[in-house]
Amino acid sequence: MSKTIPATDYCYSIFDGTHDTPKQSDIGYPLVTSKHMNGDTLNISEAYLISNEDFESINRRSKVSQWDILFSMIGTVGEVYLERSSSINYAIKNIGVFSCKDEKRAEWLYYYLRSPAARKHIQRYLSGAVQKFLSLGALRDFPVLPFDEKASVAISIVAAIDKKIELNNRINAELEAMAKTLYDYWFVQFDFPDDSPQGQGKPYKTSGGKMVYNPTLKCEIPEGWEVAPLSSITGVSNESINPADYPEKLFKHFSIPVFDATNTFGVERGDTIGSNKFTVEDTDLLVSKLNPWFNRVVYAMAEPEQICSTEFVVWRCPNASIKNFMYMIATSPQFIAHCTQSATGTSNSHKRVNPNVMMRFYQPFNLKVAEKLGQHLEPILKQLIVNQRENTKLASLRDWLLPMLMNGQVTVK
Repeated sequence: MSKTIPATDYCYSIFDGTHDTPKQSDIGYPLVTSKHMNGDTLNISEAYLISNEDFESINRRSKVSQWDILFSMIGTVGEVYLERSSSINYAIKNIGVFSCKDEKRAEWLYYYLRSPAARKHIQRYLSGAVQKFLSLGALRDFPVLPFDEKASVAISIVAAIDKKIELNNRINAELEAMAKTLYDYWFVQFDFPDDSPQGQGKPYKTSGGKMVYNPTLKCEIPEGWEVAPLSSITGVSNESINPADYPEKLFKHFSIPVFDATNTFGVERGDTIGSNKFTVEDTDLLVSKLNPWFNRVVYAMAEPEQICSTEFVVWRCPNASIKNFMYMIATSPQFIAHCTQSATGTSNSHKRVNPNVMMRFYQPFNLKVAEKLGQHLEPILKQLIVNQRENTKLASLRDWLLPMLMNGQVTVK
C-alpha cells in the first residue's frame, strides 16, 4: 500500500461539533449527534430541535459544508457520512468533520475511511478503552492515502456502485409508499372498490357505503365485515429441521444479525449451524418476536433450502395474496405498537413478544377484499425484495473491490 499522510495534511480543515448540550426547542434546527449516523445515512428526523440562537452559536465554530465528511467520534466510532448537499440546516454534536472543499478528494477520503485499513486503525486505537471515543487530535493524525489519478479512477468505480444502490433505495421508498397508500385506502379509510351492484366499482365509504360501529376496534367498519385476530387469517408454522443432520448442504439461513446487516439471508453449511431452525416456504412471512419495535419482517421468496432462527414467528399464509396483505399488517404502526406494548423481558435489549399474544392482534377483515388487495400488492412487494437483494450483492461487490482498488491489487485501464 502507498505511504499514508496525516489527515490534517490532506484536508482543508478538521474540526468537531459542540460538546455542550443545548436545550431542546419546539421550533428551530436539528442537532445531529453520533447516534443519528447509521451506515451511509443521517437520520436527521430523529434529532431534537435547538433554538436559532444555539444553532448559530454552534455553527460559528462547527458549520458543516458541502463535501464535508462526518465521522462519529463516540459510541459506534467510525460511522461516516459524506454531505453532498449544498443546503445544510442542522448543527452537530460529538461528531468529527473532515472538510475537503472538493468533491473528488472528499469521495476518496470517504471511501478510504470505510476501507479495512481504516477500520483496523480505528480498532487499534480503541483497543482497551473503557469508553469508545476518538479524540479530535486522533482524527487530525489519522493516516490516509494521498489522492492521485489512480484514486480518481478507483472512486469512479465504487461511486457508480453506490449510485445504483442509492437509485434502488429511492425506487424502494416509492414502492413502499405505493403499497402503504393502497393498504390505507382499502383497510384504513375503507375506500376499496365496491364491486357490488350498487357500488359499481366506486370507493366504498366515500360513495356512501354503509358503516357499522365495532366495539372491539372502537370504530366503524364496513357492514358485513368481521373483526378477526391474525390467528384466524393465517397459520403459524413450527416445522423445524436440524441443519447439522445435513452437514454439507448449503442453507439459506435468515438469522437476526445477518438480516439486520443485509436485509436477506446468509448462506451457511449445515455443519456450521448449531441448533434447530424453522423451515421456510415461499408463502411465509417471518416476523421477529425479539425487540419488536425494530419491526424485522422477512418476505420469503420461492427458493430451496430456506430456514430461519427461532427468534422469528413463521406466518404460513394460505396463499400469495393473503401473504401480501399480511405483510402490510406486519409492517403497520398499529401492529408494531401492539407487539411492543406486549413484549416482556428483564433487559431492554432483549424483550420478546409471545407468539400467541402477537396473533391476538385484531384486524377489520373481508377475505375477498384482502385477496384482491394482495393481488395488486404482489408486483410492488416482489420488486421491493428484488431491489433489496440486489443492493446486498452490490454492497458486497463494492466492499470486496474497495481495498483491492486502494492497495493496487486491482487496476483499471
